Amino acid sequence: MKKHLKNLDYPLFIIIVLLSAIGLVMVYSASFVFAGMDPNIDNPSFYFNRQRMWLIVGAFVFLFFSLFSYRRIGQFIPIIIVVTLILLVAVLIPGVGVERNYATRWLGFGPLLFQPSELAKVAMLLYFAKVYTNKQDKLHNFNKGVLPPLILLGIIFGLIVLQPDLGTGASIIIACGMILLFAGIRITHLLVLGIAALAGVALLILGADYRMGRLTSFMDPFADPTGDGFQLIHSLIAIASGDLTGVGLANSVQKSGFLPEAHTDFIMAVIAEELGFLGVLLVIGLYFVFMFKGILIAKRAPDQFGRLLAYGITFQIVTQAMINFGAVSGLMPITGITLPLVSYGGSSMLITFFLLGILMNIAIKGNIARRTSHKEEDQSSYQLRNSHTVS
Repeated sequence: MKKHLKNLDYPLFIIIVLLSAIGLVMVYSASFVFAGMDPNIDNPSFYFNRQRMWLIVGAFVFLFFSLFSYRRIGQFIPIIIVVTLILLVAVLIPGVGVERNYATRWLGFGPLLFQPSELAKVAMLLYFAKVYTNKQDKLHNFNKGVLPPLILLGIIFGLIVLQPDLGTGASIIIACGMILLFAGIRITHLLVLGIAALAGVALLILGADYRMGRLTSFMDPFADPTGDGFQLIHSLIAIASGDLTGVGLANSVQKSGFLPEAHTDFIMAVIAEELGFLGVLLVIGLYFVFMFKGILIAKRAPDQFGRLLAYGITFQIVTQAMINFGAVSGLMPITGITLPLVSYGGSSMLITFFLLGILMNIAIKGNIARRTSHKEEDQSSYQLRNSHTVS
């Protein structure tokens, strides 16, 4: 325990604490008016209290997996994949999956809801990192080295899209694609896969009216201001109202019944309105620092599995953040993806802390390996100097 704490990656820890603290404060600010207007909720702090509870549980999850060797987690990959597939199928069974906002993405356990697509992130990152570590000598061969794991990814992606949740499925594909890139597959293979993925996403968008509606509303939200463009228009109003320093914490107008999902998908719009451009810059800056920190941890990982897993976790979280930023600002279509550590949501919070715990463990193992290596080098230098002195 002492050894692990001594080698803790404190910059990563500080980033996590700052984003979590900002999220907790902004969830309260973005939700207390909404909670107060809901006749089924008798406490304006309802969402804040739930977020605080998940944050405490998430902290214990983070601590546990920071100390639990990521190499041992690799032994449970088959079980995690099977459980993920079962839960993703269960969501699609009528009467089992919980429907909200015309999407069936949740399973209910009493008063709690769980989103299996969140577990799919863990399953695919672990699987891709492990399998491409073991296939290092076959990566030049597309059929034998690259293709087999992509079949499972396609099945997972298909099940998530059926919910429907194209945004989460796309973020998993991007993160797995980054693992492929850093595993060392041929660029030509990666380009072919990238083109195929983009073509597939385009077909999925063209094949569903609601996705086409989101695409057209993103391109021109004012063409349907009371329909598909409503949410984006009020998000843009919130951003414009914030100016440089914002209207002040808890003073957002748009969260008062105008901006849907203000405490979840569109919490960044409330941050922009209340804290202004400076607040937005702080949050985006923290994610950029996190990205560079994650890349550094990956480079310093003690083995290939840890390296690929660190890259996958880093880009999974960063990709989610970028998609969320893009949707809120009108630079990308609305996908329903939450902002990691900041948006309200229990499933997302726990899985994000789970992944961050693994990332921290990789950082700790890397720091221990580096310190051990430096000590051995110092001892070798000392012995060499002594041998010269004696002679």
